Amino acid sequence: MKRFYTRAGGAVAAVAVAAMPVLASAGITLYDEGEKSLEIGGRLQPQYLMVDADSGENDSGDDFFLRRMRFYIEGTLTENIYGIWQVDFGGVSDDPEVKDAFINYSGLPMGSITIGNHNAPFSRELLTSSKRQQFVERTVVGDHNYGVPDRQIGVSYTLDDNDMVQGQLGFYQAGLESDLSKLDFESRVSSDPDYFGNMLVGRLDWTPLGSLKKAQGAFGDETRFGIGLNAYTWGNDDDIDNSFSVDPANGDFIANDVASQYDSVNAYGVDAAFRAGYFSADAAAQFYDAEVTDETRDFIGGPTGLVNADGDAQFATYMVKGGYMLVPSKLEFVAGFSALDPDDGFYANGQNYDDMDKRYSAGLNYFFNKHNAKIQLTYEMGRDVLYTNDAGGQVQSPSNIGDDQNTLYLQFQQVL
Repeated sequence: MKRFYTRAGGAVAAVAVAAMPVLASAGITLYDEGEKSLEIGGRLQPQYLMVDADSGENDSGDDFFLRRMRFYIEGTLTENIYGIWQVDFGGVSDDPEVKDAFINYSGLPMGSITIGNHNAPFSRELLTSSKRQQFVERTVVGDHNYGVPDRQIGVSYTLDDNDMVQGQLGFYQAGLESDLSKLDFESRVSSDPDYFGNMLVGRLDWTPLGSLKKAQGAFGDETRFGIGLNAYTWGNDDDIDNSFSVDPANGDFIANDVASQYDSVNAYGVDAAFRAGYFSADAAAQFYDAEVTDETRDFIGGPTGLVNADGDAQFATYMVKGGYMLVPSKLEFVAGFSALDPDDGFYANGQNYDDMDKRYSAGLNYFFNKHNAKIQLTYEMGRDVLYTNDAGGQVQSPSNIGDDQNTLYLQFQQVL
């Protein structure tokens, strides 16, 4: 543990030095004449990450990497036609990932239509950009690994801006990974999902005191409150072979293509946000009900990961966090709690872990120019963890399922 704090102290100093100088603006306008415009910009997030567990030897480690290095180009062709293309060169992936890639037409009565790869309207935390988060990383209620749709390719309709009511409804072809320890949505544009299904998803927000931006923290804001309801239904399109055969030599099951598939997923949630002066609070609860295909149930032959003996995966995710500016618009303290709670426990290593995965987090954020330039420090204490962090492969033996794991994040951000 002493090594943990020694390394952390060195990392704080290194990132603080890297943060100078800081740019004051965001986005570069290349062309702006009449209804036509063109802008480029980006985001840089170098991150130091350290994990420390109680599982034994080789369970701790650290990494320093570019969490995000994004470039975008956006523009308008007419008053009603807007488009954006954004690519990420950061993270731990070997290849760049396309993020936003869509066209929006706002000339419709009472709303606009978006076509392409964009965020499905579900979790408020996911819809809040990573550059406007209070913790370095999103909590489980904004994590695509546990049921949040993330960006998907499809079409959505958004109601015109209204100070009290906002809504969005979308239809997408959403991809999933064949990992039954998760419910991991991926887009065919930014990654390579194992199989696909059709998703109908919608969200409705009520903001009685006036419109509320999807940005965490408060910089001397007027009092605002919002509550959102969201839901989706997803069904496997059966395009990827889910059957299996039996090896005549030893009787083992052999997957013909992708054997581990969910057949359907239904989810709903509620979230709330409050801003007043230099205080902010956010909370969310989301509930998931998934079922594997008959072929998958036969193939796995019993409970595994989130899936019980009947082939069902039912779980909930929770989050609450609050922040206060200790120095107005400069230094913020934030603390929160998040959890992953499977209804029937989590099955791994021949055991059923029925304790809820709990994460207790606290941090400090220093702002040079609000969210455009900042340094963030987040310390997370994970208890009875059901998913672990291996620091980009730097930890040989990350925490065992059901054990504890502490994680320190330190990140500088510059929006260009």
